[in-house]
Amino acid sequence: MTGGTDDFDAKIDPQDAFQLFSHELRLEILFALWKAPEYSLAFAEIQSAVGERDSGKFTYHLGKLTGHFIEEIDGQYVLQYAGHRVIDAIQSGVFHTDPTVAPTEAPGECPRCESTPTFRYDDHLATVECSDCDRKLVEYPFDPGGFQDRTVVEAIAAFDRRTKFKWRLASDGVCFVCAGRVTVTYTEASAEFEHMDRYDEFFAADHPALLYLSCENCSFYSYVPVGIRLLESPSAVGQLATRGVDVEADPLWELPFVTEADCVAVRERDPWEVLVEAPTPAGTVSVALDGEAAVASITVEH
Repeated sequence: MTGGTDDFDAKIDPQDAFQLFSHELRLEILFALWKAPEYSLAFAEIQSAVGERDSGKFTYHLGKLTGHFIEEIDGQYVLQYAGHRVIDAIQSGVFHTDPTVAPTEAPGECPRCESTPTFRYDDHLATVECSDCDRKLVEYPFDPGGFQDRTVVEAIAAFDRRTKFKWRLASDGVCFVCAGRVTVTYTEASAEFEHMDRYDEFFAADHPALLYLSCENCSFYSYVPVGIRLLESPSAVGQLATRGVDVEADPLWELPFVTEADCVAVRERDPWEVLVEAPTPAGTVSVALDGEAAVASITVEH
C-alpha cells in the first residue's frame, strides 16, 4: 500500500474467507497451531493433533488454509496474523456464550448520592447503576471472554479499563475493531435512540450533547459522553491529577464529567462548542471542546 484506499486490494474475498471455516476440521487445525509452541507444527504433528487419519482429507483442508491463515515455512506450518484473528473472534465468546452476572457491588461511589453502585451483565451488555438514584451510570458491550479466569471483581475492573480504552481510541478517530477511520461528530441525544436496540434506556440520554462515533470501514458505532475526551488530553488529565482525580485509577462511573448531564453545556452548534466541567476536591476544571471534539482551552476555578 502507498497511502490511498485505491491501493487496498483484498487478498481473499470476505465471503470466501468465512466459507473456508464451514468445515470443523479447518478450525481444529487453527486451534492446534494456536496451542503449539511458537504457533507452528510440522504436517504430521498437526494431523496427529487433530486426530484425522485420512491423509488425503487432511491435506485438502490444510491446503485451503495455507497461504493466508497459515504459511508453510521451512517444513513447518505457521499460524499467521489472519489465523490469530479468527482464534481471537472465537475466544471472545460472543458467538457461542452468553453468561449472566446478577447485580453485585461495584467499586467506587455514585457521583450524585455517594451510594455503592452495582454491576450486572446480561446479553453481552455490562451495566453499572445506582439503585438509590434509580439510574444507570455506565453501560456498554463487554465480551464474555472478559470473565474467563477472572473473579467478578476482576472482570468489573477489566470492563472499566477496556471501556476507557475503547472510548478514548475511537473518539480520537481510530477504530479498535478494525483499525479503520472513525468519524467523530456531535449529536443531541434525544433524537438518536428511538431506532436503537442495543439499550432499553441509554445511560447518557439526558446529556445535552454526545459524541457519535462511526467507523467508515466496519460496523462499529457508538454514542459516548463528550467528557471522555478529557481522558485523551494530557493537559486535562494533568490538571485533574493535581487536584485529586486519577482518571486511570478511578472507574468511569465515578467521574462526574462522564456520567452527569449537569457537567456538560452546549455553547454553540454551528460550529459546535461544548463545555465540560469536571469537579475535583480542589476546584472545577472546565474544558472547552471545539467542533472537532478536541480540547480548545482549559480553565481552573478554585
